[in-house]
Amino acid sequence: MTGVGLRGTSGKAGLLKNVQLFQGLSERQLQQIARLADEMDVPAGKVLARAGETGHEMFVIVEGQASVTTSQRRTLQLGAGDFFGEMSLLDGGPRSATVEAATPMRLLVIGQREFFSLLAEAPLISKGIMRTLSQRLRKADAAFSTCT
Repeated sequence: MTGVGLRGTSGKAGLLKNVQLFQGLSERQLQQIARLADEMDVPAGKVLARAGETGHEMFVIVEGQASVTTSQRRTLQLGAGDFFGEMSLLDGGPRSATVEAATPMRLLVIGQREFFSLLAEAPLISKGIMRTLSQRLRKADAAFSTCT
């Protein structure tokens, strides 16, 4: 895994700028998010979220690939700039899928308390999360429709 030099807040903010969820935010807002997020490197094969368990954080993929397996046994891939784990934080329900590192990964992790602070501070992020959830629901609905 290549080192990106994320150790400082400005390095994290620079990466967040490339994440669709955070596009359109000011530099100040990106810096705030960077302060809230922890950086984490994980090896391939590590389970990051398990379907049915309660989630306490969301993840933003900086580098690497993750495999997502839904309860319907569908698998999809996530890569740099994608995020996951937000649904469980929003509704307090169990994780809807299992996510495993397919390659070594570098992640930014935002805990539950920081997540809600972030939503209150930057309404554009709430819109981005709602847009992504809606897109995911539409894809799941379309996939379900083709199976019946």
